Amino acid sequence: MLKNIHLVLAFIIVIPVFILSVIVGIIPAYIMRLLTCTKAADRWIKFNGILIARIIMSLVNAKMEVEGTALVPKDGTPVCFVANHQSLLDIPAVIAGLRVWAGFIAKNELRKVPILNFWIESIHCVYINRKSPRSSIEAIFKGVKNIRDGYPMFIFPEGTRSKTGALGQFKSGSLKLATRAKAVIVPIAIQGTRNAFEDKKGMKRVRIKMSVCEPIPTDQLSEDELKRLPELVFGSISERHIQLIRD
Repeated sequence: MLKNIHLVLAFIIVIPVFILSVIVGIIPAYIMRLLTCTKAADRWIKFNGILIARIIMSLVNAKMEVEGTALVPKDGTPVCFVANHQSLLDIPAVIAGLRVWAGFIAKNELRKVPILNFWIESIHCVYINRKSPRSSIEAIFKGVKNIRDGYPMFIFPEGTRSKTGALGQFKSGSLKLATRAKAVIVPIAIQGTRNAFEDKKGMKRVRIKMSVCEPIPTDQLSEDELKRLPELVFGSISERHIQLIRD
């Protein structure tokens, strides 16, 4: 009962915040782009997006514990962030905790969600129709273009949220977006986001832990190294995830 009351109150506050964000964040950024102030527009969108993510995490009473931020490559580096997927809160948690601003692979149905779709397009997300193999291929090409144009991408290679919190197997070809863009893969382990939403109990504060693992450049990998890359990334995230559970 307390869980439901808490989440309802959080949604009641979040909705006006999203509406206000169109006026404060998206419209000014759009005007900046019309005036060819693209970098200023991107910085403004990032500032507002991180602020909204932090508000969301505060509303669900989450305490963010983050390590390894120094390993995140500097702006301008072709980057693909890769993480395990536990909850609907993973995206705002990553944005709020790591201040990572990157496009995500978004399901096509989100095009129809008012305001949210504005934000999805503003951060260069890529839509995908999961029922269409052709859409998956197009999503990879668009994601590669984003990375090459200087906009990092973020992927969850498990393809869906874990219902137990344990890591699932990576989908076949899930790292192609990174390797085709010759990006630096930054593995990230996430623990505790399910406890703040899907498995939430009462209104007590929840610890959400995230850890950035050692980045993996892909631009000079041999064919054999590319074949072993999914195993390497999975192992890196899995090892750190186990440590986060124990801590």
